[in-house]
Amino acid sequence: MRIKISKENDELLIKLKSLYNFKNEGIVPRIAFSYSLLSGKVFDIEKEIIPSSDGKEFRDGKSIFGTIIGAGSNTIIFKSVLDQHYGRNTFEDEFIKLFKLHLNHGLHNWNTKIAKADISNGDHIHILLKIVKNGLDLRKNIIKTNFSSSKINDVKEYKDLLTFELGQTKEGEKIEIRINDLREFDNRNIAIAGMAGSGKTQLIKDVLYQISSKTNDQLKFIFFDYKGEGNPEQLKPFLDATKCEFVDIVNDGGLKFNPFSSINLDERQRPFSIKAFVDTIATFVPSVGVAQKNILTKVITDLLDSKNGSYPTINELFEDLVEYYEENNRKVDTLYAGIENLATNIFDCKPTNTRILDKSLYLNLPPALSDTLRQLVVFLLLRYFNSYFSSTNDCEPKDHIFPLRYVIVIDEAHIYLKNKNARKALEELLRLLRSKGVIIVMLSQGVEDYKTKDFDFASQVKLPICLNVQNKDYKGISNFIGTPSSKYKLETEIKKLESGKGLINLSEPKMIHLRQWWKTREENNL
Repeated sequence: MRIKISKENDELLIKLKSLYNFKNEGIVPRIAFSYSLLSGKVFDIEKEIIPSSDGKEFRDGKSIFGTIIGAGSNTIIFKSVLDQHYGRNTFEDEFIKLFKLHLNHGLHNWNTKIAKADISNGDHIHILLKIVKNGLDLRKNIIKTNFSSSKINDVKEYKDLLTFELGQTKEGEKIEIRINDLREFDNRNIAIAGMAGSGKTQLIKDVLYQISSKTNDQLKFIFFDYKGEGNPEQLKPFLDATKCEFVDIVNDGGLKFNPFSSINLDERQRPFSIKAFVDTIATFVPSVGVAQKNILTKVITDLLDSKNGSYPTINELFEDLVEYYEENNRKVDTLYAGIENLATNIFDCKPTNTRILDKSLYLNLPPALSDTLRQLVVFLLLRYFNSYFSSTNDCEPKDHIFPLRYVIVIDEAHIYLKNKNARKALEELLRLLRSKGVIIVMLSQGVEDYKTKDFDFASQVKLPICLNVQNKDYKGISNFIGTPSSKYKLETEIKKLESGKGLINLSEPKMIHLRQWWKTREENNL
């Protein structure tokens, strides 16, 4: 492969080669090309003016791309990186044109930084090392989100037996759940299936009330109300009874939480944490590709560098992203729009905010927010919970009682279960946090929502509860609640499902009249 560069770029190449005292003429082009890709720059060769060919000619791939051990050319490696950047297989002619465009872009950006640097102070070395470091960070393929290399030990735990009632059978038998008794439950995850009006929201509110009462409000929870139908006046009895704070994302000036706090600032762990943060953004913001993820990674990395050990705000991220787009003549795209929306008072990132885990929260996500934003808010919080609790020691049972630390309630879980990448995050959450004393409760409309092509979420749930569902297919319900001791009995009970009733299958299938928060409130004059 022959590549002839422009005279202008040839002069820049000689200047930089001399400045850094490189012996090989191919080193500067390789770095400049990679530097351009790292910035996320994308060219449309149909609209761009290709740099001229009046400068130095590299007569083969080895001279410009170097050699692998064994004397083979590195050309294929650079082509693979470029193909991944553009998401397609480029032909030789197209590759050469794009290489020359990126070489020109990288050389000029590099030279601009050099022009502003103090060479006598060694600033040019720092510029080069930063380019190399940013590139090496992208090579990491193991995602870890621990807060530090050492475990967090000072986590509040509820160490006594926790019980709550789900309701009672028609014979009057109370169904009591000993949720942290290891002789009955080897994990504490709960899944509830029920269509609108089945009583699932009233049931989980009653369970949360019981948990708050029996733990003297020690065991905190967060309730994600995806529908955003929560009214603080109507919810007041529940909020008061559970000492829970109501937050409306739109009307309350944003949630007092900084999503950047899921990023570990430890130098060794930070690249992993940034990658996980960027992956979360890319999961829910449409059409964010490899190039855009690289841009966001670079902007966040540079922003964290500038903060000297403290966390930036989402607004600061957007300001730096705007500056990056302007400097690189990039058009507004989905990444830009996604971060811009996230910066519209969704999060209150004040460093003086109390830790979000220190109080119970009812998070109202009204339809005024787009589906993208609502889902993104939920998963940025889940990313933080995953990061925080993963960095803690496993809970240590005593006398069959498993300590508890937190409760996460995800309403309308089918919204996330339909998203392949979100499913992976939920699966990770269920697996990792079961040993950390975190109860995860998922509410969805049907039993079929929990079984996807790539994972059966019911397999990670010890307490599945089937309420009145639209699809009363025996196979689907039995897969959800577990194989019954009597097929006939389960088939009989399924036919009786209606609003306010539910099926469980602990030792055998049982139909129960569900506890409902509104009844508890009236009975206890709350």
